[in-house]
Amino acid sequence: MPLPPQVDEPLRQHGRLRTADAHLAQSVVSEVYEPHTLEPARGEALDARLNAVQNGALTLGYLAYGAGATVVLPPSEHWYHVNITLFGGSRITRGDSLCGVTSAMAGAAILVPHHTQTIEWDSDTAQFALRVPRTDLESHLESLTSTRLSGPVDFDLVVDLNSSAGRGLLRCIEFVISEWDDDGILARHGNSRRHLESLTLTNLVLAAEGPHRAILDRGAESPVPDGLRLALDYVHDHARSLPTLADLTTAAGASARTLQNQFLRHVNRTPIQYIRDVRLRGTRDDLLHPDSSTVTVTDVATSWGFYNLGRFSSLYRELYGESPSETLRRSRT
Repeated sequence: MPLPPQVDEPLRQHGRLRTADAHLAQSVVSEVYEPHTLEPARGEALDARLNAVQNGALTLGYLAYGAGATVVLPPSEHWYHVNITLFGGSRITRGDSLCGVTSAMAGAAILVPHHTQTIEWDSDTAQFALRVPRTDLESHLESLTSTRLSGPVDFDLVVDLNSSAGRGLLRCIEFVISEWDDDGILARHGNSRRHLESLTLTNLVLAAEGPHRAILDRGAESPVPDGLRLALDYVHDHARSLPTLADLTTAAGASARTLQNQFLRHVNRTPIQYIRDVRLRGTRDDLLHPDSSTVTVTDVATSWGFYNLGRFSSLYRELYGESPSETLRRSRT
């Protein structure tokens, strides 16, 4: 992992902020991550530093304030944040009562979208801050478990980075940092960034504790029926060609009624709803990782079978909290 912040900083070639001005620090960090309030400790001079990059849907950054500080993050409904403490320590409160502590290379805090969270930074604290869109993290967990989630995931507040899965998350973050710091091929090519994004999300949900563990464990104990698995594979392989229920019954070797029941039981969606979800995720992936500088929202939408662009934009905004054009614009900047 990186040396102390005064010697070497992760993502140092991607500096976004260096200031002693608390208002400027709050403004820039809010723009990169999410609106919040920042209150430096009385009598301590701020030395705020932020280096950040965008890897598809994920925002990755190194953040330090150089002073004790209190950050209050209100509910947003749109983002999860993972703060991996590299140096120093922090104290986190979620809602009215849930509290946790992180220390250097031993703990990471997970901030969820549906609660107010307060983070108190020690003066020597530096963190690797990861912002994940709610829809992307929950869609990834749904894909891993073949289970439809009904709401935000109440991850446990602190991830133990000394656990086997926690060490796996740290190794993943180290790899992502090194790719960006060294201008590696995985950081420079859109298709490769998909792998970095998927690797990061998988390690995160495996390292975190919380109610989602029951879904992961249930998936391991109760495998998806063979016919449903064949149907799911067919959807993912042929989503652009708009598969029908008849296509799925042929692929699965099962009746339409059986497939309907299995989809509802295991993924909490009808086959048609599941196909639409996969197509929407496909458009988001292509907008986050455009294969050329000239690709348009229309190009992406029609390639996934969305020909009513108004309806497509409405569905997309409802699911992802932003318009397709905003996603494409962000991926290019």
